[in-house]
Amino acid sequence: MGQRMTRRQVEEGLNLYEEKNYDAAIKKWTISLQKMKSNRLRFSTLGHLAAASRDRGRNKDYLVYAVQQIDIAHELDDNNLRAQAYLTLARANEMLADYFKAVSYARSTLQYSPPGGSIQGYAVLTMADSYIGLCNFSKVVECLDKALIISHENVDHLMEVQVLSTMGKVYLALKDFSKAHAYQRRALEMALSNAAFNDGQNVNVTSKFVRLTKLKLATPLRLMGDFENANKYVEEAMGAASSLGDRPVQAKCLVCIGDIQRSQNNNEVACKKYEAAIQMLQDMNDRYSYTLAMIGLVKAFLALNTQKQTANEILATALSTSTSMGNKLLQARCHLLNERMLKLDHQLEEARRVLDTAQRLYQEADLLCSVCKTSMGMQPDRIQILPCTHMFHERCIMDLLQKWTHQAQPCPKCNQNVLFSRSYIALLCS
Repeated sequence: MGQRMTRRQVEEGLNLYEEKNYDAAIKKWTISLQKMKSNRLRFSTLGHLAAASRDRGRNKDYLVYAVQQIDIAHELDDNNLRAQAYLTLARANEMLADYFKAVSYARSTLQYSPPGGSIQGYAVLTMADSYIGLCNFSKVVECLDKALIISHENVDHLMEVQVLSTMGKVYLALKDFSKAHAYQRRALEMALSNAAFNDGQNVNVTSKFVRLTKLKLATPLRLMGDFENANKYVEEAMGAASSLGDRPVQAKCLVCIGDIQRSQNNNEVACKKYEAAIQMLQDMNDRYSYTLAMIGLVKAFLALNTQKQTANEILATALSTSTSMGNKLLQARCHLLNERMLKLDHQLEEARRVLDTAQRLYQEADLLCSVCKTSMGMQPDRIQILPCTHMFHERCIMDLLQKWTHQAQPCPKCNQNVLFSRSYIALLCS
């Protein structure tokens, strides 16, 4: 009788979760967990708790539940449960910006899951997001290519949405804003189409991806100067996130709104948005977005020509955080911002030293075009990624691209013959 009541409490928690009453669902599952005798029921309930904690931005709780799932999977000696638990563990570490751990746990997911299944696709997607954090873009593209194939084989449209969106993040990091926009636009179109034909069973998941893709589309639009549409998409994402209590998306929307306001010289408004976002992101232990918000706040302070000491302190924290994550591009952005501040203070020798450090970080991230020998991602430019995953300025390999449609051409970096006709993620929006 007691276990029947416990199962009923789990179902009640699921109903509360579907009604967007996340905190009540978490409370219901936490109470029922204390009475459970079935390890399999404990495993699934911990999965519910992990998902709800993720949606509320409780990333450390998300990690704790994943670790408890691993213990149960090992106790039951069940490889399917191991694969699920390792995937949750990988995702939790990626969200906490522990990228090396995330990659390691994603590899464990691949080891214990059936080849070609959806769980393998989500594992390589997690690896792709982690490699973005580590600025290993060749590995990102390699993982996305695998995930795209798996999404097609399993007819998993939500996985394909994530593949497109992550590729958009790659081009955004490389400052090819038109391609970043193309990928995020396609991701949103697919997310909206999937939501329109949803059977009702995964409505929470599909609506979440609509919010996320709208938010992600706003950034390239802003950087391309289309403030009207950037505002439109981020406000729609913010409205949906606020109504559903989606704190992670709310916080990221605040950063994006701050960026838009700063780009329109509304720097006092931008500062307020950044400050609100920083508090939320710090509470959620989202170090990556937290660093972006701090960089935006420093830029707004510089534009206002105010709080120089505070700006210096915030920038130092941003640099320290990006260094602890191992993200070379965020470190480089901090150094480039520091260079601006040093120039304003007429510390020209120190500014040159800081610029050299930033350029070295771009080279360490393998973002040196092997044709023209200059960095990619420091300035807006058109970037082309070949199927061998090597990247170049598009203008530097124009002759190769023009011949590509007729016959295989050698990559200027590895000399491997590459074919245009290959089903390849980096070519989808080219």
